[in-house]
Amino acid sequence: MTISSLWALAAALLLSPVLMASEIVQLRDGTLVHGEIVSFDEGSGITLQRVDTGGVVSFSWEHLPASEVKRIKASRGFTGEDVALYTVLATHLQLRNGTTETGLRVDSDREGYIALQRRGQVDSFPKSQVASLQTGRVEGRDVLTPDALYLRLIDEVGEPVDGVGHFNLALACEGAGLLELAQEHFLTARELDGELKVELIRAKLAWLQIKIEDAAETEALADIRHRLYRKQFELCAELVAGFKERYPHSRQLADLVELEGEIERRKREHRGQGIASAYFTLLDRRVTRLARDAEMTLDVARELLESAVHEEIMISLGDDFQMPPEVVQELWDQRQGGSVRSFGYGTGTFILGKAKALLFGRFDEEVDEGEAEAADVEEDFDDLVERVKRQRQNQADRRQAARRGSGALDDEGPTPDEWWAQQPSEDRQRWLLAYFAEASGQLRVLEARARNCRRCDARGYIEGTNEDDEVVQVTCPVCKDLKFERLVRCR
Repeated sequence: MTISSLWALAAALLLSPVLMASEIVQLRDGTLVHGEIVSFDEGSGITLQRVDTGGVVSFSWEHLPASEVKRIKASRGFTGEDVALYTVLATHLQLRNGTTETGLRVDSDREGYIALQRRGQVDSFPKSQVASLQTGRVEGRDVLTPDALYLRLIDEVGEPVDGVGHFNLALACEGAGLLELAQEHFLTARELDGELKVELIRAKLAWLQIKIEDAAETEALADIRHRLYRKQFELCAELVAGFKERYPHSRQLADLVELEGEIERRKREHRGQGIASAYFTLLDRRVTRLARDAEMTLDVARELLESAVHEEIMISLGDDFQMPPEVVQELWDQRQGGSVRSFGYGTGTFILGKAKALLFGRFDEEVDEGEAEAADVEEDFDDLVERVKRQRQNQADRRQAARRGSGALDDEGPTPDEWWAQQPSEDRQRWLLAYFAEASGQLRVLEARARNCRRCDARGYIEGTNEDDEVVQVTCPVCKDLKFERLVRCR
């Protein structure tokens, strides 16, 4: 075979659709297309050469789900320079007539008045007409003039002296809505450093030109983001629908697609946060009702906590948030973070039994996401399945131990039923909340701590006298030799 033939064969192999560096692209309707992306435009979309047919097909970003758009852009280096919305801390005055005035608070030259500065203008409001005063972050351009906003950006980012400085200031200007200034600084960055983020700057300039030319559409999208920032989700959905109807062929539909995904994500997060807060409110109410019921026995109360209370709360939340209980359950399971709450069994710790009552330490089993991802890569799938099974079994064992307790205790002092009958409703309520935290499997128990028994001060015994008036040590009738009360921290 001649050298020219070898070169021809190599070229044919390199151009063969089967051997192309290809990927799978998912469309909004779920269709998967296998091929090589032969052209990419951050503002509009991609062109893909299919592996199966060799044909070329173009997709605008609106044809792909937001997550796929983000993945493809990130794979081509368009990440890490995301434009952040520029906000400032402002004052909200809620007036007695029901209106709200927002601005930057400044010193008032009139006694008994509150002054707000908005876009260079200062307005004063009588304190007697103010119902409440709150602070919160708003878009910078809502309260500052373009010139004042630009000066703030320079003060925060720094006066640019090189290509990198102009690039960073350009990003800040874009986030603040100063598009023409952003365009100028991107151009200057390119002039000063021709090797700096060449493709990104090229795409930014092209995209900014579209936003400047189609100013009405740009402002409409900015208004949607503004409403999203204020968590006006339903209005955002209406504005998105209106944008599609008004501008069906907009060159900024890719931004709209990403914005739709962001609206749904934030709406879901907001609902999840609301559900978590409402969950604990309903839990407090139901536990208080059980604790105050004079006819309620300890065993029945425990059974209700294990089997019925959570389901009742899910149904109530479904009614309140107007969504199916299974969706509420999903949001509850996916909740992130949240306030850490502490509950204690108090003098009723002994009811758990010695083994459970004295099991202190951390139980959350949380690991660093980076470490977990690395471990998943290294582990065999079967080993991973077994590890998950063991973790679930350990959690089940802990809940089972919490349900009925174990370990022999001295008979000094009241029985569990006697303790329950003697306690005020507040102590019952605290005990039930702690028990629910550990036995229901619905809360994430982070830690169990020990607190000295309030009767024997962690000695396990108290001193008394016998029939012969001799000093003797008897088992503490409160902790029954446990020495401690059990506290749990959960979220």
